[in-house]
Amino acid sequence: MIVSSAAKMAADAQQANHESNELEREAKVARAQGAEQERKLRADQSREQAKRRVAILKGGVTTEGSPTDMLLDAAREDDSEARWARFGQTEAARAKEREARYRRRQSILDHLSGTSSLGTSLINLNN
Repeated sequence: MIVSSAAKMAADAQQANHESNELEREAKVARAQGAEQERKLRADQSREQAKRRVAILKGGVTTEGSPTDMLLDAAREDDSEARWARFGQTEAARAKEREARYRRRQSILDHLSGTSSLGTSLINLNN
């Protein structure tokens, strides 16, 4: 019985460690996806900004006054959108990292409490 308890503890600890490693890997992927999503958004927005400039210039409008303000507002909104995209992925990564730390700590606590109960069982068998 003691051997099977020890084997179960070891298997549980190994499973928790595997899960925490997997969550950490997923967190890295989420961060990379956020950076890539931000890069793509910025590239798309840059192309759109260039199209807006061309349209304004074709219309014979100077770059002073309200057209410039419109371009600046659009650039600010584009930047904000890109930052929010990355922020969302960063938060998802942080959540996965927190869960990984929690599972790793839980595995250690389970191991320690299991070791303690095994020691108690062994002491009881010797008496």
